[in-house]
Amino acid sequence: MRLRSLRLPASLVLALGLAAGGSALPALAATGPAHTAATGTGTAAANSGDRPHYSSKTPYAPQGTPADLAPAPAGFVPVYTESVARHGSRALSSFKYDSLTTQVWEQARSEGALTSLGQTLGPEVAKLTAANRKLGYGNLTGQGADQHRGIGGRVVQRLPSLFAGVDAGSDTIALESSGEARATASGKAFAKGLTSADPLLASHLPKDIAKDPDTLYFHKSDANADYQAYEDGPAVTAAVDAITDQPRSHEVARETLERIYTPAFVDRLAAGAYHFVDGGDGKTTVDDEVDAAMMLYNLYIIAPDMADEVSVDFDRYITSADSEWFAYLLDAEDFYSKGPAFQGSDITYRMATPLLDDFLDSMDARLAGSSTAATFRFAHAETIIPFAALLGLPGSTQQVTPDAPYDYATNAWRGETVTPMAANVQWDVYRAADGRAVVRMLYDEKAIPFRAGCTPIAAGSLFYDVGEVRRCLTGAAAVDPGTGAGSGSAQPGSTVPGSAAETAAADASTAHGETLAVTGMTADELPFLAVLAFALTAAGITAVGMVRRPRRP
Repeated sequence: MRLRSLRLPASLVLALGLAAGGSALPALAATGPAHTAATGTGTAAANSGDRPHYSSKTPYAPQGTPADLAPAPAGFVPVYTESVARHGSRALSSFKYDSLTTQVWEQARSEGALTSLGQTLGPEVAKLTAANRKLGYGNLTGQGADQHRGIGGRVVQRLPSLFAGVDAGSDTIALESSGEARATASGKAFAKGLTSADPLLASHLPKDIAKDPDTLYFHKSDANADYQAYEDGPAVTAAVDAITDQPRSHEVARETLERIYTPAFVDRLAAGAYHFVDGGDGKTTVDDEVDAAMMLYNLYIIAPDMADEVSVDFDRYITSADSEWFAYLLDAEDFYSKGPAFQGSDITYRMATPLLDDFLDSMDARLAGSSTAATFRFAHAETIIPFAALLGLPGSTQQVTPDAPYDYATNAWRGETVTPMAANVQWDVYRAADGRAVVRMLYDEKAIPFRAGCTPIAAGSLFYDVGEVRRCLTGAAAVDPGTGAGSGSAQPGSTVPGSAAETAAADASTAHGETLAVTGMTADELPFLAVLAFALTAAGITAVGMVRRPRRP
């Protein structure tokens, strides 16, 4: 799966995490989490191994219902709602995991190295491949469309008076997407959910879903070249490889593969006797038994998302307990490349600032008289994960150090709870007759508090003054919306003002000086590279190969 030319000792490998500059992560949300995080450790806890683990491919399940929500404060009525959501369940992103699993299986078959169970794997993968080709790799599945239709319908149930007002007037509803097909299809399904719950809304919807990749597909933006260099750079590579190369990974991979292949064939895989290249873009490979097991696991986790398109059974190849370890390996990659990542760095989430600005500015615009009564955005895991970290959502607040890397035992971050399929963040805005406006946040349809440092209108309340939300999330002064005064917010690449991050970044700026473009390193961190180079030379290492991991959109 990874192209390797060097194995570094774990202590040296993890030290590379220090190369990411920036600020500290925002503080934890004020009260309990929106989801119950999976329990366990890097070695798989006994109490969580009795269910399947699908990481970020977990099918969506709402965490609350409209009936669960506390009513708005007396005298307040809904005037606006907005959200951002990941696309719903989808097909495999490309001919990659199925291609490689098929190649390994065919090699084993040619050597007479299949077990009785292994005989069933090839035909099962062939069915999955055929279903992906028919639907189109990367496209929204029937289940994914159902997920967003359901969310759309429940928005109307949650805010009936808001949408009744839209029906009776000339207000409009905005629909926006990253421009990717599965995100746009999710938006269309969501719109059907809205109109199924309230048919009169059809005339208030746009003819086409607007494309806004700069706000909703920001990880690919030219403005975030520093992030792209980080994502493909040595810090992420080193941290992920150190976790993937643990002995437990090889143990679980062997346990899984020996159900399918003979021990001798697995021995040859582990020894690097084979080299397989995917039949898609050719960027993903299988070079050992861990790679082969991870290719199979990626089919295991997509199968539930494609239940409407194909009937396959990958549960027989991977146990629930083993699936937890594989989920941990995938989560580690997302954690370091898109999530909270390294202590002292904001490079993975500061790029979500334009999305936060859009939330705040569109809310203020509505309060200032805009005719847009609702804005619904459709994007990707690469959008939700950084946005969750930027907002300090539950499970997305704890960063790590080289001495204490990401681990299930000590960190609540889980792909299955941070960004399952169709994961969403929604803000509902209410206003009183005197003009005072308050906002409530929902995460996967469960009301949650804004992060620590945001003060609700009353102790224990989940409603916040609109100006207070802007202040605590950006540090901007609270002003009357529409006046244009003091409404600025953090710019991409800057620390989120008003948070603990701002203080940490100010201290770091004083101590370390300016940050170097692209590298994310400050000038006085360069001696670290010199020390590293000396250590590598002393160890007889004169070249370090770049490692490229497969993309998992």
